[in-house]
Amino acid sequence: MTGKKYIAIVDDHDLFRKGLAVLINSFPGYEVLFGAANGKDFINQLNPYRLPDIALLDISMPEMDGYETAEWLQGHYRQVNILALSTMDTITAIVKMLKNGAKGYLLKDAEPAELKKALDEAILHEYVYNDLVTPGLIEAIQHSGN
Repeated sequence: MTGKKYIAIVDDHDLFRKGLAVLINSFPGYEVLFGAANGKDFINQLNPYRLPDIALLDISMPEMDGYETAEWLQGHYRQVNILALSTMDTITAIVKMLKNGAKGYLLKDAEPAELKKALDEAILHEYVYNDLVTPGLIEAIQHSGN
């Protein structure tokens, strides 16, 4: 990985967002560009001349949730990789985020090493594979036609 990679954290829990920023900033080659409390806040803070490489999106947020934010990003800035970071572990939530453009899906109780691996993979690969997102799930989604 060459050059610094920039991350935007979109989560309505201030303490979680700020703690996550400290963790990500400790990873070599990564810097948190900004944090946002919801999708609308995220859109308002976006600078088209300095976009994040990855947007970490919570799902459940007021005003504009992660599903809507991911869908908006796909329509406006497809080059921004999307990773979902949520407490929701239902197949419905995972599939909906992947259909809306997420490259991967992590639970908030993931270990820091798993987050670092997911960030690296999102930069280098098309999808982040883990216990929640498997190649078989991606293939099923792509062939579902919905």
